Amino acid sequence: MRLPRAWWPCAVTLAVAGAPAVAGGCSHPQPVSAIEDKARRDVPIAICRKFLAVADNADGGPPKADVYFSAVVPSFRAFAAPLDNGAQSCVGEVLSAGAGPGAMPSVVTADDLVSATDENGLQATWLRAFHAGDRIAAGPLALVRPRAAELDVYALGEYRGSAKHSRFELARLGGVMLLVAHDESCADVKVDTECESSLVFYVKAGGRLVTAARTPAQRIQFGMMKDIGHVKYRLATDPPAVDARAITIKEHLSVRDQADEEVRRVEGDRVFSLQNDGTLAPNQDSVWAQVPVTPAK
Repeated sequence: MRLPRAWWPCAVTLAVAGAPAVAGGCSHPQPVSAIEDKARRDVPIAICRKFLAVADNADGGPPKADVYFSAVVPSFRAFAAPLDNGAQSCVGEVLSAGAGPGAMPSVVTADDLVSATDENGLQATWLRAFHAGDRIAAGPLALVRPRAAELDVYALGEYRGSAKHSRFELARLGGVMLLVAHDESCADVKVDTECESSLVFYVKAGGRLVTAARTPAQRIQFGMMKDIGHVKYRLATDPPAVDARAITIKEHLSVRDQADEEVRRVEGDRVFSLQNDGTLAPNQDSVWAQVPVTPAK
């Protein structure tokens, strides 16, 4: 079947160092040479492309929200309805497979497009297509670039996190494109309620956004400490510092008693180094590992 020109998956093979190649959306993918692999890092190659009509741009500005949905999910037709059962991404992946446990298709609106743009016009875009309860959403995560006459999709992954308090940013880790997802779930609960916020690091490997590491960004937990009694453990972190080969996160663990007096404080630098296989390896455990595990409630 010949695909319409408005939706065009490009013929690529996705190569990840140390892992088998994964075919993209074309029926006859070609091997990725070392030259092409370097080209992907320097100038991303689109794995999917949607050509734009005049009506697709909002007053001459960026594409409308529905354009992003239809570029990533070709079966998308309009807002105010869930995605089709078995809906696939533009490279043929079933979206529900990456949504996680308990996630169900939800009615999508223009507000379900969450994006961040870097100084070069590259965008990290999350499409909230599934919900797991009131606070958690999931859906495809895409690296895209809008152009005058087209919307290019360079890489796809999956993200699951706070529906209302997730944000994204793009950075460079040496020659590797890095996407940082901030899952600020602690913002979903009342003050001094047990919670966990996380940082999720993705690296672009061919046409995939691969989860390279996950680390706590904020945590609150209540417990007991010998000779002190009831205490509150609170983890806070500074914004991640990214350089050519590593990401450094400064962690601060505070333990406070019932009078809100600090009885213990631990700090540490957690450094994630980029490995040859595209993963990020930490130099040590999070300081949160020193907090006693509480029984499940």
